[in-house]
Amino acid sequence: MHLPLKSLLLAVSFFFVFHINAAAQNIYLDSLNNLLAQKDIPKEEQANILCKLAKANFEQHLPLSFKQANQALQIGKSLKDGRGKAMAFATLIHLYVWKKDLRSAYASRDSAMYYAGKTKDRVTLGFVWFRSGWLDLVNDQNDQSAVKLLKSLEFFKGQNAADYESTAYHYLASIYSYGNHPSKQKKYADLCFRAAIESQQVDQLNNAYFTIGQTYFDRYKLAPTQRSLLDSALLIYKRSLSLSKNQEGRLVLRSNTAAIALNTSNAYFQYFPAIYRDSAEKYLDLATEIATKTNLQEVLLNCYGLRSEYSVRDGHYDEAEQILLNGLNKTASGVVSMPMTKARIFQGLANIAEKKGDAQLALNYLKQYFDHYKKAFNEEKINSITRVEAQYQSAKNEQQIASLQQEASFAKKRNTWYVILGIMGMASLLFLLRSYNFKLKASIRNQELIDKEKTAAELRAQLKEAEAVRLKTEQILLKERQERLQKELLAGTLQIEEKNEMLELLSGKVDMESHLSFDEQIKRILSQQKKMDKDFETQKLDFFETNPAFFEGLQQRANQSLTRLDLKYCSYMLMGLSNKEVSIRLGIEPKSVRMSRYRIKQKLGLGKEDDLNLFLQNMK
Repeated sequence: MHLPLKSLLLAVSFFFVFHINAAAQNIYLDSLNNLLAQKDIPKEEQANILCKLAKANFEQHLPLSFKQANQALQIGKSLKDGRGKAMAFATLIHLYVWKKDLRSAYASRDSAMYYAGKTKDRVTLGFVWFRSGWLDLVNDQNDQSAVKLLKSLEFFKGQNAADYESTAYHYLASIYSYGNHPSKQKKYADLCFRAAIESQQVDQLNNAYFTIGQTYFDRYKLAPTQRSLLDSALLIYKRSLSLSKNQEGRLVLRSNTAAIALNTSNAYFQYFPAIYRDSAEKYLDLATEIATKTNLQEVLLNCYGLRSEYSVRDGHYDEAEQILLNGLNKTASGVVSMPMTKARIFQGLANIAEKKGDAQLALNYLKQYFDHYKKAFNEEKINSITRVEAQYQSAKNEQQIASLQQEASFAKKRNTWYVILGIMGMASLLFLLRSYNFKLKASIRNQELIDKEKTAAELRAQLKEAEAVRLKTEQILLKERQERLQKELLAGTLQIEEKNEMLELLSGKVDMESHLSFDEQIKRILSQQKKMDKDFETQKLDFFETNPAFFEGLQQRANQSLTRLDLKYCSYMLMGLSNKEVSIRLGIEPKSVRMSRYRIKQKLGLGKEDDLNLFLQNMK
């Protein structure tokens, strides 16, 4: 019997199941394990490799996938950046959906989105938004899914993540498939193919062929008269199957190959004459082989359904019935319950029994059909309730996260303002301190300038005063020099006069009758004169210290009545010469000297008791 392919293709498209050929899987897993075993590998890379291992093992070793995802999560918790935790939670979204635990899937998405806000790694951000959009697509929320997938592409752009981009374009094309929006489906299918070529990965190219082939096939169903669209779809499908065969050692994901083989067989069954049955069975065998090896129960059960359709077409009802029963037995022990698919199988069995004319058997098959349909309905209802509750909780968590983010943003802004105000306060304080310091320095400089000017003025005053003292001293010295010269001149004049007088009197003093010879008398007189000269030189020093105003003072005291001889007597007396010495010098009798002293005292207005020598000393 023929089973509708829409649910099958959606399942393959939604889950993007990576069922792996054993040899290829071993190569892929070994390469990841070898990378993980390398020393000094960064923790961020360890978490990323563990997430890839979890994705590769989920079909055949789901518990191992959860273990690896949780290991990635533990490594991520030891890192400050949210990259590792975001990747781990995004990987858990896929695992929980496969486990049919939507609550945990939505909780993982909330956690992934939360930690995505704590990293700037664009590939991680893109992967989180990609998985979030994929989860919406699984739950038939196509509009939300498209928005998130497009946002993920914005993060992937320019990050050398062509493999992620190709996958995101594949899901966008699937959103607009089955005639929903052919032009957009074709647009994203072309972009999926370009990104796959850029990624240089066999799996991505195989997935791109699947996407493009489905695009042509959907367009053909909208326009059955355009046979070229069907031919193009089959050509692309065959190219994908050829790639899978030639690159079997490099191909890791086999689910698309099985789905393409089944689609190709179904196309020959639906749109080609019976003579193409060999081609249909050829691709049907290939799909059955891959589905059996990789435990693709949904694909395997549909393969049995298509074989049954051929038997029904040939009128071999018992054979058709047995084929469907064998399919049910093959998938009875599977992990996936598939109640809706099994309900359709029992519906086909009921139709076959009806064609055989066995009403009771047809009734029994219908009862099992209703049981599985009810089970599928209840399961869908439970899934819907679970999905709604999970979405509600997710929305609630998103609101809480948004509220927390707003509070954090507000606190951040508030703290920023506090910091700015603090900085402004510190800047103002520094400005005031700097201004005060500047003013203080300016005041100090001004005071220093004033002090320097004051010091300079004092120095100038001192210099002026010193200059005045120097000039005054020079004048005094000059005056003293002049006085000394006058004294020396006066003293010299007195001495010369004395010598002249002595020579004039010399001849009169020689006693011709003396017992001494003439020469001896002369020598005695000269000797006596030398002694007097010697005394005169000693006394002349004191005479030089006499104030030049001395003689003027004497004349003023005597009313200008003193003669030159009187002044001469006064000079000798001032030099301390006795009356006898004065008389000898002047060549006169001592009596004459005493008379001259008495006459001088009268001129000076002195009394008899006054001492002329003492008076002259005081006048000095």
